[in-house]
Amino acid sequence: MTILLILVDLIWAYRVDFRIEKGSLVQSARMLSVVFAVALAFWLISRIPYKVPARKAFYENVAHSLQWIAVLAVFTHVALVFQYLCVTTNFPLVGDALVAVDAALGFHWLEIYRWVTMHHWMHAVLGLAYVSGDVQLLAIPVILAITSNSRDYAEFVVQFIVSVIVSILISVFLPAESAFLHFNIQDPGTVSTVSDFARLRSGAAREVIFASAQGLISFPSLHVMLALSFAYSLRHVRFVFPIGIALNALMIISTPTQGGHYLSDVLSGLVIGVLVIYVVRIWFAGGRAPGVAAPNPGVRDGRKGLTHS
Repeated sequence: MTILLILVDLIWAYRVDFRIEKGSLVQSARMLSVVFAVALAFWLISRIPYKVPARKAFYENVAHSLQWIAVLAVFTHVALVFQYLCVTTNFPLVGDALVAVDAALGFHWLEIYRWVTMHHWMHAVLGLAYVSGDVQLLAIPVILAITSNSRDYAEFVVQFIVSVIVSILISVFLPAESAFLHFNIQDPGTVSTVSDFARLRSGAAREVIFASAQGLISFPSLHVMLALSFAYSLRHVRFVFPIGIALNALMIISTPTQGGHYLSDVLSGLVIGVLVIYVVRIWFAGGRAPGVAAPNPGVRDGRKGLTHS
């Protein structure tokens, strides 16, 4: 999927004269090189024979997790370019229709936003919950690696890839400006976080800078889809799973006001996110997941807790 998306990006970008800022590309290439070097180092370490099976299983799980981290790092960059290219298609916006659907459901985004911002403590808590996704992207592979659940991390990465591609493809034909743009919200950290949207649609921008790239997909909410995957990935780590559920439930609640999403974005994200988890779970249950450590019957796999026998 990642290789296919690279080909699509290259052909599409060439045809519309779309560019990646050179300095940003060099910086990302250096970062990816480090990720691949670390992944290779741990793969070599995992090939060393160890007298203690638990130690070998541990290094194998870490190596497999790092391999999937490398895949995720590459895909994230490729998907950012694909997202920016898709925004340039300039299909008619559906923001007004989403606002109408929300109103029919009794949800009025501007009123909710103003109410939350009036309660500063609530706004701060929701803000932290919303940005916790960045922390979870770093913490979850570590947690799953040390608990010998690299297969669950592999499953998460595939869910991430599928969720991103599905949400971007839907947004091509049903593009919606962020609620921050729709209601012209000028508070710090609002419309400025999606400022590339209008510039790409108008043709004023034909470049992506990885370091400052923005999430421009409103419908469906990718944040909601990933929150479901974050929580699901921790299901076999019993002491962390309840925390993951609580944190990601709060992230979903924060999505409308902190991420500028309509209620329709959130509901569609919930439905599609559950479907993605189900489909990927079925695929993994069929044993078709590449590069995943096989269970070691002599070692506890971390699904009963955080200890190894």
